[in-house]
Amino acid sequence: MTAQRAIATAAVLAACACGPVGAATHAESPDGRWRVDGDGAAVVVRDAGHVARALPAADLGGRETGRVADVHYLPRRRSFVIVFAGLAELWELSVDASAPPVYDGLVHDWRLGEAVPTPGFLGVRRTRLPAPAATLRPEDGQTPSQPHVLVSVPGAELLVHLEVRRVIARFALQP
Repeated sequence: MTAQRAIATAAVLAACACGPVGAATHAESPDGRWRVDGDGAAVVVRDAGHVARALPAADLGGRETGRVADVHYLPRRRSFVIVFAGLAELWELSVDASAPPVYDGLVHDWRLGEAVPTPGFLGVRRTRLPAPAATLRPEDGQTPSQPHVLVSVPGAELLVHLEVRRVIARFALQP
């Protein structure tokens, strides 16, 4: 068994052991400061009850839209993870003021300034999925950075690595 497959299998088992799956259209940070709400075709980020940012639930080009299907807060990453019904993307939205910038698309060399970043704080890191997702489950915290989430799409569970923004494993569901 390769190391990557062993890590993926362990992450899936940990995610499955973390309790029942339940879709939520809002989530809140443990301290109550940050809250993300799915409001129809928008994602609303609140800081201490005040709207800090409102984002359309659309892909980067604005061609596909959806509505929030599930939201979770990842305390170690200080971010919210969001999946959409009707939009084949997973978003990670950071509420960490020192979050690194977000680079969308291909980047040849970010150190030489060959890309245009958007701010990481309240910025959206997008991961393309093969289909719109119904629910997601963060891993139970076995690794320090919490980089994996398990996403349910029709007929399969996908293990998504948030750092590389890719699906790293696919598990078929038995009918």
